[in-house]
Amino acid sequence: MPVFADCVIVGGGAVGLAAACHLGRAAAEQQKSKTILVLEKAPRVGKKLLATGNGTCNITNMTASREKYHGDPALAERMLAVCSPAQTVEFFTSIGVDCVVRPDGKVYPASEQAAAVLDALRLEAAALGVETRCDTPATAITPSRDGYRLTTPDGDVTARQVLVCVGGAAAPALGGSAEGYRLLTDLGCEKTPLFPSIVQLRTATDFVRAVKGIRVDGEISLRLDGNTLATANGEILFTDYGLSGPAVMGISRHAADWERRKKGELTAVLNLLPAWDMDTLTARIVARSRLRGRKLEDLLTGLLHKRVGQTVLRVAGVTPLDRPADTLTAQECARVAAVIRSWEIPVTGTQGFGGAQVTAGGIDPSAFDSATLMHRRHRGLYAAGEVLNVDGDCGGYNLQFAWSSAYVAARAISAAW
Repeated sequence: MPVFADCVIVGGGAVGLAAACHLGRAAAEQQKSKTILVLEKAPRVGKKLLATGNGTCNITNMTASREKYHGDPALAERMLAVCSPAQTVEFFTSIGVDCVVRPDGKVYPASEQAAAVLDALRLEAAALGVETRCDTPATAITPSRDGYRLTTPDGDVTARQVLVCVGGAAAPALGGSAEGYRLLTDLGCEKTPLFPSIVQLRTATDFVRAVKGIRVDGEISLRLDGNTLATANGEILFTDYGLSGPAVMGISRHAADWERRKKGELTAVLNLLPAWDMDTLTARIVARSRLRGRKLEDLLTGLLHKRVGQTVLRVAGVTPLDRPADTLTAQECARVAAVIRSWEIPVTGTQGFGGAQVTAGGIDPSAFDSATLMHRRHRGLYAAGEVLNVDGDCGGYNLQFAWSSAYVAARAISAAW
């Protein structure tokens, strides 16, 4: 027997669950009986949300602004104007998630548990009468006389209104897939090229592999044919394939875009001691070379992690490491300082969608009204979240776009009831 719903939400991730809560509240406030159905292809909702912030869930960032977004930043700005980070904090407080704002603007649940955020969303939606069906992917959306017919393995579902929030292609292990875009492209929507963002970098590993597992607090720049594309400060993690860590992933979008275009040579430039100027650093290395009984292998121990220091010496060509440190020439000291301040590592690519947190690119938002997120030709059809061509920087900005776009779409849907 065909199933009917007033609104079907396709995708039970962050956007879908938040929209379900807003729609449930609107129905209660309007004292209307509305059937709200969430269709989720996975065995459970919110799997990707559980992994955000390494399980702590960076809910939002109070500094969210147009400059933090890419693809269609104007749309992100429009969403933020309707639903700000402050309003997001109020919403989560209202469903039982007390929040803590850190000095850098990042907002986390007081419990620092992503599971608590997911549980609160699920419980609120259920309390408002929202029905959720897991293991139920929507494979097609077809306009019909009564609105839309959604094809699922368990039979068709008819809905007056449909919100598509299927996420993106990033993190397939957590449910990410490019299949969801087809629901909208089959209805005439355009899709811009997809590429990973907030992702680890693959690099030449000649020296990097020797320091895998070590984290440094430094600065990284990406240079394309000698021109700086982006710079970030923070934690850098050396791996067996290249570079990771918050600072690296924060500017990785540029590397992924380069990888897609395949033009020019991309280089990661590390400054391991950004607080030191070249003259001071060089003088300190000269002084360290005069410490009694030291060999080169211990020249930088105490200034840098021992293995990192030894690798720096090899990169600078200052060997062998069992050589007495007091044999260093002024030129060699300068070369070592130059590598510490500007270690150039060729970038070969990224870890792809498998390692990415976010998808750059997606459905072109121009087909949707920016005030309501409803399709301009297909009335009653909405889209929100990562499926659209909007992606944010690392630090809670992508989840804020999820919450904001969910609110905007839900508000428009309920206004039509």
